[in-house]
Amino acid sequence: MEYPLALALVDFLPVLAMAAGIALLVPYIALASGRFAARVALAGGVLVVLGGALKAVWKLLVAAGGPDVAWLAGAQFFLFGPGFALLAWAALSAGRTGAPLWALSSFAGAGVAAALVTGATWPLLLVTTVCATILGVRLLLLSRHPAGRSLFGFNLLGTYAMGLLASRPDQTVALQWAEETLNTLTWAAFALAVWRLSRDSAPADDRPEPTGETSSPRH
Repeated sequence: MEYPLALALVDFLPVLAMAAGIALLVPYIALASGRFAARVALAGGVLVVLGGALKAVWKLLVAAGGPDVAWLAGAQFFLFGPGFALLAWAALSAGRTGAPLWALSSFAGAGVAAALVTGATWPLLLVTTVCATILGVRLLLLSRHPAGRSLFGFNLLGTYAMGLLASRPDQTVALQWAEETLNTLTWAAFALAVWRLSRDSAPADDRPEPTGETSSPRH
């Protein structure tokens, strides 16, 4: 189908929101679990953001009348699965009770191998869905604020809804607008929820004093 240029540009908004959420999540993981977990989260975040960005670039090229570079659209499947697997492990490590890294890495690797062998994307969609769910649920449980939990819950529901909408064969322009609007809201909620999580988890000495007075020594 033909994409309006405005629709193609809007496709970059959820990518930016996703990148903002990852940028906030990595320092939180570093504080909660250490540098190694933070590096794993950063690697996963880069893969996820890159996948979304390549898909947005593909749509922009098509909307502008350029070449249909199919691999730009297909790359997101191979980047999202491993990316969300790494993010899921990093989020689990924040509770010091997470699964071993090799387990989620092997799960993602099996999905990539199955997709290459079968030529289908469903193995990678399965990996992405499972790992994105683990990530969202873990962050929801780590959140101490009701608003943050609601935002993480909305992000999860929005992710599932996006999968259902994207699987419909009748991808009209109106449906595409609805999908991109929902996708933007979904990842904006994620970024805001991670900001809330990071703020609530910051050490007391790093928080501004509302009265301007110095804090009393800890006992």
